[in-house]
Amino acid sequence: MSTRTSPAAVERERALARSLRTGPFHAALRTAIECRGLSLARLQYRLSQQGVQVAQSTLSYWQQGIRRPERPESLRAVTMLEEILRLPAGSLTMLLGSRRPRGRWVNHVPGSRQLADVMTGTREAVDRLLVEIGSAPGKVRIASLHECLFMDAEGRLARTELHHVVRAATGRTDRLVALYAGDPGCDATEIDVRATANCQIGRIRRDRGEGMIAAEVIFGRQLEPGDTHAMRYEFVDGTARSPFPGHRRGFPFPGGQYLLFLQFDPARQPSRCVYQPSRPDPLPVELPLGPHSAVHVLEDDIQPGVLSLTCEWS
Repeated sequence: MSTRTSPAAVERERALARSLRTGPFHAALRTAIECRGLSLARLQYRLSQQGVQVAQSTLSYWQQGIRRPERPESLRAVTMLEEILRLPAGSLTMLLGSRRPRGRWVNHVPGSRQLADVMTGTREAVDRLLVEIGSAPGKVRIASLHECLFMDAEGRLARTELHHVVRAATGRTDRLVALYAGDPGCDATEIDVRATANCQIGRIRRDRGEGMIAAEVIFGRQLEPGDTHAMRYEFVDGTARSPFPGHRRGFPFPGGQYLLFLQFDPARQPSRCVYQPSRPDPLPVELPLGPHSAVHVLEDDIQPGVLSLTCEWS
């Protein structure tokens, strides 16, 4: 007796094939889970049968793009997921690309996701830094953020400039909390933050295990709801030991304009730069390296999600 596959099931399989071909990882994983009709609890149980322990919350973060698998145990879980979800071997793993991009910074606004949910670092490290710094994140939204990254002659990230305009959302506020991370396990004392225009740096706390720092950026005046403040500050990063793998920034809420600008030294340039917009599930875009050894991406209307740029080196 033959069975007939429904048109809906055929379309789901086609959508899964497209997602595995184009990525990104979180979209492909989410599509595969939906296509196979498995709950996160069931996936967690199946993984545990293979000796891999992964929390349901972690699986949820992976399929939302809030976090990505990086540690050896997590990568083993991805390999197991390919088998459990009946996917071609390596189909999910290949979408992960290079190791974790460096240099993430996010500010939190009440009503959005928790700050730890849009950082690649561990929730424990983020929560610990915020407690230690003794200051709630600023009640501001992004009006404009220009993030300029400068690489040295070895292709390593040396400095990140932020040209930032914020708008007070609720209540009165005079500061924001900035978080920045180098490679996991790097010496966070090699990361410094400096005010360069119309602000000052307050308290700084470091997590050496995660290679992460938290810093207060103080405006110098109280903002009422709707007020804006423009400032410039920078992170000087001495932790890089290899060419810059890429950059990742999470946006937990809609905002204004975001510019990401990368300046490479002519002595060492990447062979390829691939940009993944923060909008839901678009195709990745390869960026041409201009005559001045620079690339940039511009989002005029920030949407919640994760923007990433990956650099490949020959």
